[in-house]
Amino acid sequence: MKRTISVLVATVALGATLTGTSPASASTSAIDCAAGGYTRVLNSYVPTNVERPAIDGRSYNIGGPLAYTYEICLDIPDTSTFTIEVRIWNNGSQSSFVDDRPGDKIFRYSLAPNSFWQVYGTLTGPGSTYLYYTWHEKQIPA
Repeated sequence: MKRTISVLVATVALGATLTGTSPASASTSAIDCAAGGYTRVLNSYVPTNVERPAIDGRSYNIGGPLAYTYEICLDIPDTSTFTIEVRIWNNGSQSSFVDDRPGDKIFRYSLAPNSFWQVYGTLTGPGSTYLYYTWHEKQIPA
C-alpha cells in the first residue's frame, strides 16, 4: 500500500510539473481590460484572415451633437493580430484610424459632432478558423 501511494504521488507531481510550464504562459499580455472602467463589453468571434465590418457589435454608429473620444481595450488570443480600422464620415469628409499592433491593445479614436462611423477588423490566425475576442469600450467627452 505504501509503495502504491508513493508512486501515485510521484506521478501526480510529475504531471503537474509537465503541465505547469508552457511556452504560452511566457507570452501573455500585460494589458488588463478588466481594470479600465469600461462601460460596454462585447464578447464575439470572427473568421480569421477576412475583413469584417461591425466588429464593435454595431452595424453603424451615429454620433450626437457633441465630440467624443472612444477608448477601446481589445482582448484577443496572444498569438494573433487584430487590425482595426475605424472609418469616419463627417460633413462630407472621410478619415480613418488604423491600429495593427499585435496582441491585446488599448487604443483611442476621436469623433467630431454629428459623425457617422463604422469599425472594421481583420483577425489573423490559422485559416478557416473562428477566433474569439472581447471588445471593452468607454466613451470620453472630448
